Amino acid sequence: MRQALRVALSAGLLLAALVFLHIRSTGEVVPVRRPLDAFPTTLGAWQGREATIFEVEILNILKVKDYLMRRYVDPTGRSLWLYIGYWDTQRKGAQMHSPKNCLPGSGWEPLEASKVRILLPPPYAAITVNRYLIQKGGDQQLAFYWYHSQGKAIAGEVAARVEMVKNAIFRNRTDGALIRVSSPVYGSVPETTEQLIKYIQAMYPSLSQFLPD
Repeated sequence: MRQALRVALSAGLLLAALVFLHIRSTGEVVPVRRPLDAFPTTLGAWQGREATIFEVEILNILKVKDYLMRRYVDPTGRSLWLYIGYWDTQRKGAQMHSPKNCLPGSGWEPLEASKVRILLPPPYAAITVNRYLIQKGGDQQLAFYWYHSQGKAIAGEVAARVEMVKNAIFRNRTDGALIRVSSPVYGSVPETTEQLIKYIQAMYPSLSQFLPD
């Protein structure tokens, strides 16, 4: 009963905050950032290859201000994909879409969901991200994703929403990003997990140039 009361109270407070944000619709002042198509093509041992251009229908659904979908390869030829979707505001219907909702709609079935703590090079603190194992037919993919809220990596969807509300109230900003790194399963799931962790460790320091703190 107490747990249900806490959940109801939290939901009520979040709803009240969202109503407040809707009323307070003054223009947001977002720091200048670099466009995502300038994101480094060399990240540690990985080299960038082709980028994917989304169709207008997809962009109308996502409502992103900027995005990057690029394939990277390691020295052995194994591929992974980096997706960064950036919203300069999340008011008036524009908001991040969880991969948990999008991937099953593309025919991928979820097999396993967990969280992974990733140690980053100094001066960055460790981050916790979502780890999502999916399957379509005989193919398996592993996806890591998190929400990037003005310099802070957040795994949970509700926590990211709460952080957005806090930033809107105290900073009058609702900008944020969704970051996803995915790869076919090469060898084994643990081996692929380790490769994605190494890639994120190489990629993460570049984010601050493209996603405002």
